[in-house]
Amino acid sequence: MKVEQDIKLKNLIAFVGEKSKFYQNVFQNNEIELSAINSQEDLSKLPFTSKDDLALYNEDFLCVDESEIVDYVSTSGTLASPVSFYLTQNDLDRLAVNEKASFQLAGCTSADVFQMMVTMDKQFMAGLAYYLGVKALGAGVIRQGPGGLES
Repeated sequence: MKVEQDIKLKNLIAFVGEKSKFYQNVFQNNEIELSAINSQEDLSKLPFTSKDDLALYNEDFLCVDESEIVDYVSTSGTLASPVSFYLTQNDLDRLAVNEKASFQLAGCTSADVFQMMVTMDKQFMAGLAYYLGVKALGAGVIRQGPGGLES
């Protein structure tokens, strides 16, 4: 498992090194050679990326052509300005896989019916992820959320 994760990490570093203006600057400004990041232990060579970085350099994180973006989500902005995230179909598919797996670990099956008590509007990422996971599981979903159904 660790070997596979290290290979995926190396591929990810190469990808963002080629596609992300933000990470190109991080690597250059910190004199980090991409070939030096080969394992999870090597992550300590990288500086942290903060929410402020995401807010200040948001567009610089984009690694695909804008035509590939199929969904836009953002943080709530409760304590600071909202931060946008741009998702491709592949990102949405991965969200579904991750959430389906978490539901399965909790013992959920396609025979279950979920009542969603979180919003799916206002670009809320978790609500979207839960919904996609339930659909991938093949279960039923009642989308309630805040501001529920009138009686």
